[in-house]
Amino acid sequence: MVPLNSELATLLAEGKKALAVTGCPTPELDAGFLMADLLGIERAQMLLDPPASIPPGAAETFRRRIARRVAGEPVHYITGKKEFYNHTFKVNPAVLIPRPETEEMVEAVLKQSPRGVALTVADVGTGSGCIGISLGLERPEWRVTAIDLSAAALDIGRENAARLGAVNVSFVQSDLFAALPGQFDIIVSNPPYVDHGAKNALQVEVRKFEPPLALFAAERGLAVIRELVAQSAERLRPSGVIFCEIGYDQKEAVQKFFEDGLWTDVTFLKDISGHDRIARAARR
Repeated sequence: MVPLNSELATLLAEGKKALAVTGCPTPELDAGFLMADLLGIERAQMLLDPPASIPPGAAETFRRRIARRVAGEPVHYITGKKEFYNHTFKVNPAVLIPRPETEEMVEAVLKQSPRGVALTVADVGTGSGCIGISLGLERPEWRVTAIDLSAAALDIGRENAARLGAVNVSFVQSDLFAALPGQFDIIVSNPPYVDHGAKNALQVEVRKFEPPLALFAAERGLAVIRELVAQSAERLRPSGVIFCEIGYDQKEAVQKFFEDGLWTDVTFLKDISGHDRIARAARR
């Protein structure tokens, strides 16, 4: 392993120290990630085979990035990108930063859906488009409609789809299905499900920087899920399936939304932490 050049080593140590003072749980990792992105290389490459020097102005830019992170801004908003399901998605404060739990929903949808069948899919509350675009790239025979109430979020989703070549994904501004006709074979959603009363318990980087419209819902976080399930009963074709991400403690409440006789095969899939994270049900 080649030693870091003195300027790079000094900057990384400076960034780590500034973040550690604020209580950042991963100061070394965050400083390294912000610097590596600035240099246009992977963090591992920067440490194993570091550049002989850093570009002019990079030190000042790095310090500005560290200052933003010290203020609580998420690393991925600072870099403007986040890896999700083997693709890099543009993100900014108009959209949620994609989480690993949501990758598990993409896996579940693909695992339970046949290849080679031209299905129609609605991604409700698409945000960055990470769910719908990932599904569209994995199943080019599908037709995916990505829906969001936020025009700013849809701009990011469209940009991601164009850059990643997801030509089978279209975008519609709508409050759930209000502006959208037709029925679908699959509905997927990562809706807002955090109780407004739990706001102060969230990490500062979530509470202060991620879009409230995509995070919070009334009725202890259940209002949007309840309405989504009700509308999906009309918008799914017979035997169509809904996959909906939920809060770790919402299983019992959400289960009641499917007890009107319109649904079958209601199941809850656990995330990597063992929480009931994805509600799945089929339309009778």
